[in-house]
Amino acid sequence: MAEVIDALTAEVLPDQSYPFAAEEAIPIEQRTDVTVDELERMSLPCTAELYDGRIVLKEANMAHGMIQAHLAATLSWYLDENPIGYALISPNFRLWPDRPKESRAPDIALVKKERIKPEDWHRFPAIAPDLAVEIISPDDKFEAMMEKVDEYIESGVPIVWLVFSTKREILVCTASSTYHRVRDVLAAPDLLPGFELPVSRIFEGIPPHENS
Repeated sequence: MAEVIDALTAEVLPDQSYPFAAEEAIPIEQRTDVTVDELERMSLPCTAELYDGRIVLKEANMAHGMIQAHLAATLSWYLDENPIGYALISPNFRLWPDRPKESRAPDIALVKKERIKPEDWHRFPAIAPDLAVEIISPDDKFEAMMEKVDEYIESGVPIVWLVFSTKREILVCTASSTYHRVRDVLAAPDLLPGFELPVSRIFEGIPPHENS
């Protein structure tokens, strides 16, 4: 039995050379030299992004998770009927191929089928999604999130949705530098023809935030 376990372990984990925090002289959360390749091989407790070699974890509360599930499911239902692409939860992207210590992981992303290469399914793809969605927590700073929107758009993302859980509205940002708030029906006619989602449904079952 031990030989079988050893064989399975070797098959599933063929390369044990990548660094975990316990193996580093500097704790992983304090390092500033982590690369996207290295991050891709790590076993971290939640989604993480790289900012100039520093790992930033994206931890979600229940409201965040519910919003993410509602929106991802609705996009997936649309794509079942209109199979133009895939809705993905917290995928990591190499938005800047020439910046090996930077990556971003939107809470939800949509990528058209024709843009996905076979190897992209098992790596952090070096592409910009066709839609990036970020769910804004009460503690998130608006200025920092708008800087992230600019990063997405400059890297080639045509549409970004910022979901504000406290205000229960969506800020739609596009590459044409137009920004508008949506509180009634969310749509994206250029990317998702016929898609319409009442904003209230995104927040169904979530009690209002006490500071909203």
